[in-house]
Amino acid sequence: PPTEDTVTMTVTYAEYQPHVGDQDALKLTVAGAVQETGQVLAKELLVRLHTPELTLTLLGPAVVGEELPIQVVFQNPLPKALTGASLRMEGAGISCPKPLSL
Repeated sequence: PPTEDTVTMTVTYAEYQPHVGDQDALKLTVAGAVQETGQVLAKELLVRLHTPELTLTLLGPAVVGEELPIQVVFQNPLPKALTGASLRMEGAGISCPKPLSL
């Protein structure tokens, strides 16, 4: 008869992290089979992962010909430390990107 069941499954970061790479999405597929009829059911879902924001704040006045201190804030949302991270600043008047290793 027309009944409905809900099943909850949790996918941990440790499980999906090795498969994400540079992608910002997970493709989830669920499949099931009806024993009585042998019918196979399947459904896919594309889940876009939220990427953290960078916040830029001027720490002084913007004056032509003078250095401009800028604060960059990034919050690591991952349950492990980041390694090999770097920032690169580009803009008008900057002849080459300025890298900053973290």
